Amino acid sequence: MGLLELTIAMAILSVGLLASMVMIITGMESNTRNKRDNGATILDQEILETFATLKNYPNTGYVNINDCATSSSVHQASIVQGTYAANGAGATLVTTGNAAQVVGDIDWTQATPTLATGSTTGYAMMYQTCGGDIYEVRWNIMDANSSIPAGSTSRLSLLTVSSRLTANVNGTNAMLFSQPTTLRTIIESQSY
Repeated sequence: MGLLELTIAMAILSVGLLASMVMIITGMESNTRNKRDNGATILDQEILETFATLKNYPNTGYVNINDCATSSSVHQASIVQGTYAANGAGATLVTTGNAAQVVGDIDWTQATPTLATGSTTGYAMMYQTCGGDIYEVRWNIMDANSSIPAGSTSRLSLLTVSSRLTANVNGTNAMLFSQPTTLRTIIESQSY
């Protein structure tokens, strides 16, 4: 009788340990996913801060953004803004929201804008972190004032930046899928 009780107890313990292992593995995958999301948010913040440091915004041209890629590590990020009526310049924004999309976010269902490389100015880039992860980053720059006279620019610009992980060093895994992160800021020109 004691041997039978011991066998049943060991079977229950084995099932419990197996369930614990599944929970530990799921927790590790979730932790990795959170790390990737955090990386995307930090990348968005880096782009926002780089653009916000320009004192005479809106501006023409581009700003160089460096990543850790072994070849072509410089990206010529366009800083030219579009009008409010034209929905800004750069990546397409969501204009009609639904359950999956928020009005004003970058529309990831649309084609990628021109990629910023070392020789091409663009509103998107494939940014490689020093850990080897690759994020697709898109941005839109819009004159934030809808009621200014035609031909003039306002002091405020709305910058929307969004990024998502496209490749990671550790391969692909369904648990590592994450939604794009989107950040916005208002930039005030100091040149007026």
